[in-house]
Amino acid sequence: MTCCTMNRNHLKSLYIITVAVLLFLPGCSEQADMPLSPESLPSQTRLSKDNPGLRRAMEVQERNSERLFAQRGVIGVGTGMTADGAPAMIVFTEEALPPGQLPHMIEGLPVIQRIGGPVEISGKPGSTGKNKNTSGTTGTTAGRTERIPRPVPIGVSTSNSYDCGAGTIGVRVRSNDAYYVLSCNHIFARLNAGGSGELILQPGRSDNSCVTTLSDEIARLTDLESISYSMYAANLMDAAIASTTVANVGNSTPPDGYGMPSSNTAQATVGMEVQKYGRTTGLTRGRVVAINCTVIVPYPAGATRFVDQIVVEPIRKNKSFVEGGDSGSLVVTDDSNAHPIGLAFAKSGDLAYVNPIDPILQRFNVQIDGK
Repeated sequence: MTCCTMNRNHLKSLYIITVAVLLFLPGCSEQADMPLSPESLPSQTRLSKDNPGLRRAMEVQERNSERLFAQRGVIGVGTGMTADGAPAMIVFTEEALPPGQLPHMIEGLPVIQRIGGPVEISGKPGSTGKNKNTSGTTGTTAGRTERIPRPVPIGVSTSNSYDCGAGTIGVRVRSNDAYYVLSCNHIFARLNAGGSGELILQPGRSDNSCVTTLSDEIARLTDLESISYSMYAANLMDAAIASTTVANVGNSTPPDGYGMPSSNTAQATVGMEVQKYGRTTGLTRGRVVAINCTVIVPYPAGATRFVDQIVVEPIRKNKSFVEGGDSGSLVVTDDSNAHPIGLAFAKSGDLAYVNPIDPILQRFNVQIDGK
């Protein structure tokens, strides 16, 4: 691939190259933990889909995504911003690409490489041990992986009774007087294989020595959005719901979390500060680094494509926003309102990939049961 010509604005291109070199070095460098350097951004620097510059950037991204995915090592393409808050195309890669493999500009839009590593779904496979907390924020996982008196809070261990794994109870939702609990398809529905009425447990079986204990039932699988396994798919969500009661599942996190989410959702904006509470890492804080992201996610049945995804990076250097077992965590705004923006389902290094919440709620015809 050839770079766009630089003779129209040589100095601007040199600046972009310098930013990319200094801020987006491979994982052996400490700077690689925060390539967009959020600490250097003004706290109010945000770009929403209503921003004309960002809308144009998304159009450029969509016209050129296939060209970029043809490059070996590219795992995702989204729309974000430069270190000084200007719209940009963010190209997510497994490792640093050789110089010249990616253009520095496309149609006048800066192209920034973000090195994350291989993408993986963030559920936890079967195990009898407990993960240590890698977020540096909330201590050990014990209170989130053990059996909790009913009603259980959101943000703690769960799984399908047929699956020796563990993920996170995302949020309680409702449709009129019917209550459900929301998490990922790969946590509740066994990657499309789940049948209506299958038991959903708390804690997840991998946190209970892979034993199925009928008294651990908190819900029954009700519906799932099938994941289409294709490199040409347009998956929006990895999600499923299970019927429950207010006696079995509450609508707030444990006391060390953000509390009860709002019943009103919010649209993710680039630069938005967010938080989540999950089975493995508890309460963590992050920042939206890209929206409108197309990402290739490997599943046991094969790699597949997700579109219009949100990408979140941790606020703190050398920390993670999600780890294995955090799949299904509800991502909310990092303020007292705690407006839901999405459901975490995959990760790449310190990056988290998040399904936007509104299409999920529309798909299952439910609303957040919050404040």
